[in-house]
Formats: sequence, C-alpha cells, structure tokens
Amino acid sequence: ARAERLERAHQRGFADALRAIRDGRERLARLAARLDPVMARVQARAADRLEALERMRTTLGYAQTLKRGYAVVRGDGKVATTRAAAMRASALEIEFQDGRMALGATGSRKGRPEDGQGSLF
Repeated sequence: ARAERLERAHQRGFADALRAIRDGRERLARLAARLDPVMARVQARAADRLEALERMRTTLGYAQTLKRGYAVVRGDGKVATTRAAAMRASALEIEFQDGRMALGATGSRKGRPEDGQGSLF
C-alpha cells in the first residue's frame, strides 16, 4: 500500500513538474515576444546616437578645418602652434586640405624682422 501511495505521489509530482515546465515555457515565450520589439528600439536608438556622434566627430575634426581654408603647420614632425615653435624647427611641413608641402630648413628665416609676417619661402 505504501509503495502504491508513493508511486501515485511520484506520478502527481512528475505531472506537476511537467505542467510547471509547460507554463514556464509559455510565459517565457510571451516575455520574449514583448522583449524583441523593445530591444529593436533600443538598438535603433543606439545606432542613431552613434551616427550623430560620428557626424559631430567628423565636423569637429581637423580635416574639416582644413577644408575651410586653414592649414596645419608641423615643425620637425610635431604640430607648431606658435611662431617661436616654427622658428626653432629645423624643417617645416604645411598640411592643406589636398595634401602636404615640405618647406625644408628653417635656418634661412632667422634674422627676419619681428614686426612683419614675412614670407614662408
């Protein structure tokens, strides 16, 4: 009699476990169906934000500044931001929007008057 009761309890427990698994799968499927569109929206927003940041990065980059007519001056391979740094450099290079141009040794420019801009050549 105990073995029969134990077997019936085992059968009920097994049936309950199968029912719980089925219910859990159904609940998971409903949640997944709700989550898919949400994740798609989150990914779309992140992609839009990334594109906007990339546009800003390109706008603020020095290449865009070159396209507006400015140039980058390098002395001995480093950006020269002052006249004094350019005068100390042994060679200058100017980068325009369409390429770079080397100016050679800077020693020939020394001794120029400080009051005028003078020529880079």
